[in-house]
Amino acid sequence: MNRFSSQRQNLFLETKLGIVTRTGDWFHTTSKHIKEFVPGLLEKRSLDLLVEEAIAWVRSADSLSLTLLLLLLLFIHPIFAAVIAIAFHFFWYRFKSGFVTIYLGKLLKFMNKDGYLLMTSLVIISLLGIDGQYLAVGIGLVFFFLMKLGLLKMLWDKMDKGSDNHLTLNDRVFKMILVRYAMFYNMAPAEVQTMEERFKELAISRKKGN
Repeated sequence: MNRFSSQRQNLFLETKLGIVTRTGDWFHTTSKHIKEFVPGLLEKRSLDLLVEEAIAWVRSADSLSLTLLLLLLLFIHPIFAAVIAIAFHFFWYRFKSGFVTIYLGKLLKFMNKDGYLLMTSLVIISLLGIDGQYLAVGIGLVFFFLMKLGLLKMLWDKMDKGSDNHLTLNDRVFKMILVRYAMFYNMAPAEVQTMEERFKELAISRKKGN
C-alpha cells in the first residue's frame, strides 16, 4: 500500500515501486529493501531523515551553482562566471554521488532553502547594481530563475539517454547515503550489487507502468 511520511510534513510517498518526494524526485527503493540492505539502519536513522538528506543532495546542483555564480560575479567577467557555473552544474549534477558524505548533507539542506538563496542573491545582485555592473546583474537574475525552475536539470535529463542497465542519478545518491551511514554506524551493508539490482528492478517496473 502507498503511505505518506507524517513526521516530515508529507515529504514523500512510499509505494511498492519506490519513494516519490513532494518535489517530484523518485528513489527506487523502500523501507523494506533498506532493512534488507542494511539491517538495523532504520533504527539508527529514520527513513524520513534519509529521504530528506537524499533530496538535499539531489537538488544541490542548483543551489551550489547559483552560489558559485554569485561569488564569481564579484571577481571575474560575467560571461566567464556564467560558463564556469554552468559547467560546474553539469559536473555536480552528474557526479555528485561520488562526493556523498554524512556531514556535507546538513550544509546542503541549508543551502537549498529558499531563504538562503533569496537573501544571497538579493545582497550580491544589489551590490553589483550599485556598482553599475548591469551585465552581471542581468546574468545573476537569469541564472536565479534558471535554478528556481530547474531548467538546467531538465536539459541535462534530456541529454541523458538513460539505460535500464545503470542506476538513475537519484538512486546512486540514495545508495551512497545508505553505504555511508552503514559505515558510520559500523553496520555491514548487504552486497552492493544486490542493492543495485533491486534499484534497477523497481525503476524498470515503474517505467513499464507509465
